[in-house]
Amino acid sequence: FMFDITRYSSLRNFQDWLNIVRQGYKGPLEQIPLLMVGSKLDLEYKRAVSRDEAFELAKKNNLFGYIECSSKDGQNVQEVFLEIARIMMKKAKIITT
Repeated sequence: FMFDITRYSSLRNFQDWLNIVRQGYKGPLEQIPLLMVGSKLDLEYKRAVSRDEAFELAKKNNLFGYIECSSKDGQNVQEVFLEIARIMMKKAKIITT
């Protein structure tokens, strides 16, 4: 799930998207490697959602983590994909935790 750290309203939409996934997927959500991603890290000075708040929301909803990135300048973009790959490998039990 991705949201804009500069627009609080985009974080509120997160719960709607999560509900759509829950309604559409009949198995346990823990089987889906869901990660919360805060975008527009390059606009840190316009931040409307704190890291702590986003992290707590991800934790409360049993997501696999929270990370922030910037598509504009590339900051942490590779880390987002690496984290998704790590989560998928752990779920497939290719690597141990």
